[in-house]
Amino acid sequence: MRIVQALGSSRKGGAEQFFIRLVDALNRQGVQQRVLVRGGHWAQWRLEQAGVKTDSVWFGGKLDIFTRAKFKRVLAEHEADLAITWMRRAASACPSGPWMHVARLGNYYKMSAFKHCDHLIGITPGIVDYIKKGGWPADRVTFIPNFVPAFEAAPTPRATLNTPEDAPLIVWLGRMAQDKGPDIVVNAIKDVPGAYLWMAGDGAFEKEVKELAGQLDLLDRVRFLGWRDDIHSLLEAADIYVCASRFEAHGNIVLEAWAHGLPIVSARSPGPEHLITHGETGLLVANDNPADMAQALNQLISDKHLQNRLGKAGWEHFNQSYSEAAVTAMYHDLFSRMKAQGKRRAA
Repeated sequence: MRIVQALGSSRKGGAEQFFIRLVDALNRQGVQQRVLVRGGHWAQWRLEQAGVKTDSVWFGGKLDIFTRAKFKRVLAEHEADLAITWMRRAASACPSGPWMHVARLGNYYKMSAFKHCDHLIGITPGIVDYIKKGGWPADRVTFIPNFVPAFEAAPTPRATLNTPEDAPLIVWLGRMAQDKGPDIVVNAIKDVPGAYLWMAGDGAFEKEVKELAGQLDLLDRVRFLGWRDDIHSLLEAADIYVCASRFEAHGNIVLEAWAHGLPIVSARSPGPEHLITHGETGLLVANDNPADMAQALNQLISDKHLQNRLGKAGWEHFNQSYSEAAVTAMYHDLFSRMKAQGKRRAA
């Protein structure tokens, strides 16, 4: 199977991180692939560090004829069976040809950008349902979730962040943006006595969240860590992971927490809600409700057996359904189906 993958984004977000993970995983499995990314983008540097050769393109939009021309040249040179596009710009720039075109949707995008695709991947059941409601036949849509590779990391020493060894430690990770709900977590912590909160992430909402922590007299128990590249060390040090997003399409961080065997308290947002079974692999609470979140956190802190049971169940569910081996197997199955479909179309 010969594939070309194209990333049309210059952001440094969850989709871009997973693009790098998937390209690297398929490369290690011997898949013959070419990779198109924006020149000078951090994804290009990361992939080339992993030994993956990339091709630089612009992905400048509707008037960018150069990207489309290079895209077509790379597909032809590689004798590609399949083009996989990430983000709307890459999907729109993909030229037609003897190859099959599959677009991966990690959010609820306008469907007009994908009208020339042969097949779509939705990374959550909710996104798959959205695609089907947009008029796509069920046999042209496939659910394939993201995966989180196994990481071994030493826990961040609590003393380095002025946190007692015996205190319940809750970790929150994400962009400091209102939709991610960092203010909800801070409001909840005021009613979780003795617990410490590490918040890793930055963004435009950070100043307001810090001011809120000060107003609630919580600065002695809340640590603002800014952007961190050592999230696995932070998770390894934690007792509980909390997700408070007002809207979260996929919830990749739930997988990260499960990979470390952490019990999770999450707001009922589409991504986490499809991943977590309440009471079995985590605790789900009402959206935008600090009181409910505080109650669930207190329940976990007071019940070590529940902590251990939820953490173990989440870890087992992760390994069965969201590990690198499980998810790349789904991609290989899709590749086989698309190659067979391409042969039938050519005939």
